[in-house]
Amino acid sequence: MKIATVSVALTAQKRTEARLRHLNDTLEQRVAERTAELADANQRLLREKIERERADDRLQELQVELFHAARLSTAGQMAAALAHELNQPLTAATNFVNAARRGLADLELRETDTIRGDMNEAARQVLRAGQIIRRLREFASRGETERRVENVVSMVEEASALALTGAGALGTELRLRFDPKASLVLADRIQVQQVLVNLIRNALDAMAESRRRELTVTTALFDQETVELAISDSGPGVARDMIDHLFEPFFSTKDRGMGLGLSICRTIVESHGGRIEASKNSGSGLCFRFTLPLARVEGFDDAN
Repeated sequence: MKIATVSVALTAQKRTEARLRHLNDTLEQRVAERTAELADANQRLLREKIERERADDRLQELQVELFHAARLSTAGQMAAALAHELNQPLTAATNFVNAARRGLADLELRETDTIRGDMNEAARQVLRAGQIIRRLREFASRGETERRVENVVSMVEEASALALTGAGALGTELRLRFDPKASLVLADRIQVQQVLVNLIRNALDAMAESRRRELTVTTALFDQETVELAISDSGPGVARDMIDHLFEPFFSTKDRGMGLGLSICRTIVESHGGRIEASKNSGSGLCFRFTLPLARVEGFDDAN
């Protein structure tokens, strides 16, 4: 009996030791697997951090580029508007000087030669000023662009991310709707993003006092050669008789607005061969639509 009891005890001990060895091996394997999982997770977090930092750097670079482009466009638009306003009085001044010169031609005083010379010089200088302003206006309105094939989705996403930074975008629901058949355009990327940022920020300003703040950016194939982009908001909108004046220089619905933003947008869009217009939404708010030329690349799948 004692021998049998000892044998059973040894067998039980061996089983216990075997079980402990198995548990130890299993534990080590689990620790190794968990350590590997944590290492992979750490690597993913590190990659995501790097990607976020790159995205932040890209947004900062884009903001600087757009700010620079906006300053140039504003300066050009102001020059064009001032040229338009100043050209008329300069033309009138020239006409008055010419009339005075013709009147002096009828006098027979000796001093008329000097007066006539002064008037001729005045007319010449006024004409010279008019030519300078006319060249400035032509330069500002020429709207030269550096067009390349650009991806609509990335342009809209970058511009939206930039425009929606800041406290003014809090509480806004953004909806992006992309037509896969309208994925490529021929455009100056910075200028088009300037239009998008301007329109999106205008929409945010319009919805500042609205309880429902919905912003929708939509792309669609307008026809076989044109892509249409639409920015719609849920703000209060504007009176119908004001819509036709929104794109005029120095016309603004804002108390402190300069009235150049939408005029610049129109200049940029028209320089791309497109059109821009505004209309009231069926519910509330405004919708701005503009078109760009569709770009087709051989071998490119529009669905991608």
